[in-house]
Parts: sequence; structure tokens; C-alpha cells
Amino acid sequence: MVIDSESPWRVTQRDWNWPVYAYKMSASEWRALLAQAKRSDPEAEWEVADRYGDGCKNHSGMILVKRSPKKAARWFRRAAEHGLAPAQNTLGVLLSNGDGIRKNVDEALSWLRRAFRAGDACAAQNIAITYRQIGDLRTAVKWFRKSADAGDGDALIQLGIHYYWGKGVRKNPKTAVRCFRIATKAKNISEAGRDDAFFLLGVAYSEGEGVRASVRNARKLFERANIDNDHQAASKILCQLQA
Repeated sequence: MVIDSESPWRVTQRDWNWPVYAYKMSASEWRALLAQAKRSDPEAEWEVADRYGDGCKNHSGMILVKRSPKKAARWFRRAAEHGLAPAQNTLGVLLSNGDGIRKNVDEALSWLRRAFRAGDACAAQNIAITYRQIGDLRTAVKWFRKSADAGDGDALIQLGIHYYWGKGVRKNPKTAVRCFRIATKAKNISEAGRDDAFFLLGVAYSEGEGVRASVRNARKLFERANIDNDHQAASKILCQLQA
């Protein structure tokens, strides 16, 4: 089975292989940044946290800052406490996942809400994901809707998933299809998210849910979703259609 109907959102999750030690700077630049961060400059604290999170090399390729999730979390917390909304959002995600810091969902939601009130556009979707992780699907849907209403195309896909499979909201495939269609044309959406929108539209056409069933249209949508040959679920379904 390509999609698990109990947790269909997993089909949109990726195992990202982010580059490590992508940052490059000189030892003197690092010392200056660290000194600025120690003077409680939130932007500098954020940058220091990023360097510890991803690691940093000098221009000769030697490791300058060794990766340390714990140190990254510590500096993200400092930046968050000094009012930097993106750091509050990141700290909330780290607390939600227990990444480099002890997992604490209540504190995670507190920081994410602060980030949302401060205007961080990503916080609403992260709040939704956190609620979904703890099984509160109704509240998750509410926050996905807030994020989608604010123009987040990736949140619109998640909202559509909840409508399509009736998770935390009354099942409504037509509304789900509308969400997926809008997401395919959204400006504020990741490329992976756009691929997922085409893929999920393909699922709707293949199952005849919310639209008239059409294997031909479904195939075209799956091919568009897998345009870079990197959408495993779409590739698997296309193989099944060719069998």
C-alpha cells in the first residue's frame, strides 16, 4: 500500500539529506560572531546556533565548528529568549522532536505560539504538526487552516489530506481536491510540496474521490509529481499502472 490511510500525511514526509559543514568562514570571522553572540545579539545568537547545527569549515576545508545539536539548541534558546521569532519557531520544533534538547511538547507549543504571535509565518504549520503528533487532529486541522489562510501552500496540502481522508474533520474529497489544485499553483510552496499536490490530485483521479475517475488524468498527474524522478510514492504507483 502506497498510502497508509491511518496516517496519510506520511506520504508527504521526506528523509532529507541536508548538507553538513556547508558553512564556510575564517577563524577570525567565527570568533567575531561568537563574541557578538555572547553580547546577547539575537541575530548573532541565531547564526551561532546555525553553525553548531550544521557545522562549519574554514576556507581550506578544515572543520572550524564541530556539529553539536545540544549547543545549537542552547543558542537557539538564547536567541528565542531575546525575542527573535524565527529562533522561537526553531526552538519549538526542537523541543517537539527532542532534537538536541529534552522533548517537551507543552514548552514546544508555548514557543511556537510566541513565534506565531510575533509574525513568524512557519509557526502555524509547526503548531499543527505538533498537535498532530500528539493525536489532537481537530486542533491540528484548525492550525493547518490558519497557516493555509495565511498563504502557506504546504499547509494547504496538509489541510487537503485531512479533508480527503476525514482525519480530524468531516471527510470532504471535493474540498480536498480544491486544496490540492490551489496548491499546485501556489506561490509560497516548496518544490517538494508542489510535487505532493500533483501526486495527491492523481490519487483523487485514480480513486474517483472528489472528481470523476480518470486513469489517464491520474497518470499525467503522477508523472508530473515525479518529474525529477524523486517522488517515491508516485514512482511506485506509475510502476503499478504499467504492470
